[in-house]
Amino acid sequence: MKVLGITGGTGCGKTTLLHQVEALGGCVIDCDEVYHRLLETDHDLLAAIDCAFPGVVQDGVLQRRKLGKVVFGDEAALQQLNALVHPFIIGAVEQRLKQAQQGGRPLAAIDAVGLVESGLGQLCDGTVAVTAPAEDRVRRLMAREGIDEDYARLRIAAQKSDSEFAAQCTWQIHNNYATAADFATVCGRWLHQWLGGTIMSEMDWKAVRETLLHNPKQARLDDKDKEELNVYCKDYMQFMDRAKTEREAVEVAVEAARAAGFVEFNPEMQLRPGDKVYCVNRKKAVSFVVIGKKPLDKGTRMVIAHTDSPRLDLKPVPLYEEGEIAYFKTHYYGGIKKYQWPTVPLALHGILALTDGSVLKVNIGEDDNDPVFCVSDLLVHLSAEQMKKTLSEGITGEQLNVILGTRPLDDDDGDSNRIKLAIMMLLHDKYGITEEDFLSAELTMVPALKAREVGLDRSLIGAYGHDDRVCAYAGFYPMLHMQETPEHTSICIFADKEEIGSEGVTGIQSQDFETMMEDLCACQKVSVRRCLANSICFSADVTAAYDPSFSEVFDRRNSAMLNHGIALCKYTGSRGKSGASDAAGEVMARFRRAFQRGGVAWQVCEMGKVDAGGGGTVAKYMAARNIDTLDAGVPVLSMHAPWELVSKVDCFMTMKACRVFYNMD
Repeated sequence: MKVLGITGGTGCGKTTLLHQVEALGGCVIDCDEVYHRLLETDHDLLAAIDCAFPGVVQDGVLQRRKLGKVVFGDEAALQQLNALVHPFIIGAVEQRLKQAQQGGRPLAAIDAVGLVESGLGQLCDGTVAVTAPAEDRVRRLMAREGIDEDYARLRIAAQKSDSEFAAQCTWQIHNNYATAADFATVCGRWLHQWLGGTIMSEMDWKAVRETLLHNPKQARLDDKDKEELNVYCKDYMQFMDRAKTEREAVEVAVEAARAAGFVEFNPEMQLRPGDKVYCVNRKKAVSFVVIGKKPLDKGTRMVIAHTDSPRLDLKPVPLYEEGEIAYFKTHYYGGIKKYQWPTVPLALHGILALTDGSVLKVNIGEDDNDPVFCVSDLLVHLSAEQMKKTLSEGITGEQLNVILGTRPLDDDDGDSNRIKLAIMMLLHDKYGITEEDFLSAELTMVPALKAREVGLDRSLIGAYGHDDRVCAYAGFYPMLHMQETPEHTSICIFADKEEIGSEGVTGIQSQDFETMMEDLCACQKVSVRRCLANSICFSADVTAAYDPSFSEVFDRRNSAMLNHGIALCKYTGSRGKSGASDAAGEVMARFRRAFQRGGVAWQVCEMGKVDAGGGGTVAKYMAARNIDTLDAGVPVLSMHAPWELVSKVDCFMTMKACRVFYNMD
């Protein structure tokens, strides 16, 4: 049987260690309890105390307060008492140890504040001091014994310091853990190591915990990263203000790419390492390509994100008047909570394609001098019936009608549609269009809100359309600043129609992707199938950030946290992984290795609890093309709302992850 001596000040957590001894089948010997028991049963001890300190024993009972008054103010008297008492305690402890060994106990622990001074340490195979920060001890004492803070501090000050306890013992366990459960785990492992014959120092235990346990933390940035973060986030916010639709995202990105030396791809080109080209698909999707040192059949590194976001599209026949108010009828695009859109200032974006072949750009509501638009909501005073409905029924799709105006022309005396006509006249004066031209228009209402820093610490960015332009820009930015030719060809794709299933000629399911890849491979006379099979795809899409206000839908252990870096999603989909590509473990390991080497802060997550819902991305469509694909992106608060929130740190780390990925082995 092994014997462990345990000491330390009050409130340090010795009891937690003792409970772990008991959990292992050990015998715990509390020397305070032994002493008090002796005072009740050992007449020789009482006689010796009465002889040394006359008057403290009355009718065979020790008067503890009287004894305390004698010894606690007199060091010599205290030492005399200890010298008298300790042999009795040692004898009683030896007897209990003998009984424990006879009972087959594998372990015994002696708990004594004066473990070494009393001589009890000589009975032990080893001794350990349990220590803790003073503030933690004060808090525990107050909670455990119901005393005030001043008295708790006096109790602690009257005892030896942590350093004195530690100096007397073989080992030290410092209890600076957040919870009793955490410290219990540490104590349990310490005991297992000790029983096995090996004890580690506290610093070693910290290293063991960090090595063996997955403990996600907020990302820490050095000065260089902080400086780059500020530049990147400023550029990103400017991009968000200029690119509120997929058409605008393509236009803004192509402009920046040309300035960085990209040229439009032509299938007749002779592509060489370092060449930078781009391919635009019907002004709504675009691919940026930097040719690598290795031929295309050795594979590419492609980042794919989408630049369409939930919005209110105008119906083909949108303009009407009702109750002397002119409106646009809308058809919402993508998954929205309809009740979030009323009373939000809106801007009109899009194009008018005319029969003469011309295309007019429309952007009203973004300039400070522009008017804005909005959908009205019912006043609370008359909302008794509306408030009885579910959130999904409180505002219907057909109620998302955008107010355009209320004033007729001064000289219009017509009986009907006077407001509608006045609005149409304004549009005709500005664009030269008639109402019929709406039939070939692509017009949409988006929030007329600028990207802004959020929070007193300015740690967040609020904007419309983070999903998924935050990932698109993260993939695009490193392409613009790529100084050296990558080993593998790098590709960044802005895809369209992801919010409605990646359908259509500009969605990632379109054969336009195959056409581009075949043309690129033809330039090098290599197999496109080999190219795709050897490629790796980074499906860059946002995920839900853990929101404590709605914690019931999240699995906290598997949720993406703000400021923890880019979130890797092995699979997306909903319930039972429906609609997921589910990346292989080997693919996850490659990304982990690359990000660890590249100094990227990353985390792993899934979107919400298993039965709570879910969502899909373009990953499954890329995986279907025989490309190893992993979902990863920025955690977002209030995803799909008119104004979403992201962390600057997560935005930066996602960009950094894309930069590392383009150079991944």
